[in-house]
Amino acid sequence: MSETLRVPSAMLTRLLKVAPGLQHRKLAKGASIYRQGEVSTQCYVVVSGRVGITMLGAGGQELLIDIVGAGALCGEGAAFDGLPRFSSANALEASKLLQIPAREFCQLMSSDAELAALIAQTIALKQRTLAGRLAQVAQSSPEVRITELLSQISEPEASDIVLTHQQIANLIGASRITVTRAMQRLRREGAILCHRGRYQLVRAAAPHLHASRMA
Repeated sequence: MSETLRVPSAMLTRLLKVAPGLQHRKLAKGASIYRQGEVSTQCYVVVSGRVGITMLGAGGQELLIDIVGAGALCGEGAAFDGLPRFSSANALEASKLLQIPAREFCQLMSSDAELAALIAQTIALKQRTLAGRLAQVAQSSPEVRITELLSQISEPEASDIVLTHQQIANLIGASRITVTRAMQRLRREGAILCHRGRYQLVRAAAPHLHASRMA
């Protein structure tokens, strides 16, 4: 389990119930869903798999900014406002998505109040998650940011987390070297366990690590 945004399944369940004929897209690992800069009226809901959301940095490098899983809503901003997409989306593994034109999505929300409320909750969760991540970048040490990220991702029934140090660095707003050093400190403290690139969060970072140098 490696999504940074876990969305309750209620919205997806309701959407499939009120609109069973929606178009499904099956994507192989690495397949592009949409690209930064394009104009499109399509939005997407992840049914299964994992999707990476990326942006191009000032130097042209592709930066991972989020990983989303089943139930997540993607690409709705550009689909609704008609402006070029500010991010790209790619399948990190074999995935299935619902592809919904913005006009049809609006019609579904207008015809079903329960679905509209669930979509609003999903968008609010995205905003809250982003706000929390921005606050962490501005105020917290790398260790705290890492343990907060891992706590968002981990689940009791699937505690192993598979992310590279570079992916973690992109997601918490730090350099890869900073993440590697912070992970070493967290392992020494016993806050995380690591085996062949799989991580398990044992507990939050110790208080004295809160004051460690910022990235």
